[in-house]
Amino acid sequence: MDNNAIISMISLSSFLLASSLVVLGFKNSPRQVIGLRVGYFLFVVGTLSTTVEALQSGSTATLLAAAVAWATIISWFVWKLELIGAFTAPVIALTLLSHIFFLPHARVPSSSIDTRSLQIHIVAAVIGQTFAILACGLSLLFLWLDKKLKNRELNELPVRYPAFTTLTKALNRSLWIGFAFITLSLLTGAIFSLNGQLDNIQNMYPKIVWAILVWTWYLCILVLKEIRGYQPQKTARMSLIGFALMSLSWFGLLFVGPWGAQ
Repeated sequence: MDNNAIISMISLSSFLLASSLVVLGFKNSPRQVIGLRVGYFLFVVGTLSTTVEALQSGSTATLLAAAVAWATIISWFVWKLELIGAFTAPVIALTLLSHIFFLPHARVPSSSIDTRSLQIHIVAAVIGQTFAILACGLSLLFLWLDKKLKNRELNELPVRYPAFTTLTKALNRSLWIGFAFITLSLLTGAIFSLNGQLDNIQNMYPKIVWAILVWTWYLCILVLKEIRGYQPQKTARMSLIGFALMSLSWFGLLFVGPWGAQ
């Protein structure tokens, strides 16, 4: 087993174990603190090793996994949202598994060809997907807490659950940032296509259609939220649908195109 394989196994095992431990944060028991801290430690270890792997391999899957991991850690410090790791850790683990078993050759294009706009397009798409994943996790957490409070199931709430104002602020910012980078990815993709650098564009039609659909859906979320004053509950539900659409677009990014599986 070479060094790259060892790093991959460290990343995968860290996030797999973290996935089973960070859910302890939903238990209303101080006894779960040790397991929860171990889960956070493994999450950080996985983040560091995945970052190294992404820098070495140039894989779009590991790049997305690293971006989501770092966004999760930042949310811990900025918004005190430790519980978000219960959602992002399994997503990262599944992303790494898909990379190992199905997409070992999915890579960002090398700099040996003139693909600067395409590289910017991929990075923008990955960042947009990162915040879509974060928004989905925040939406799930918001809806779960909202249901518990409405049903007066206060004894089932975690010891330290975030305030609704914090969740709403984090969700709104994630949606806006994600939408901005999705827009950038569409613009750079269009530039790449107009420059005549995209061969067999017909093969890209499914991915392009899904990307435009995703962009339109997130635009509708923001318009309804800002203009119609949609309640956070409705925004959260629409965000979950947007994540489902984004997932299809993401798999299209990895499987289809000149940087897809060879």
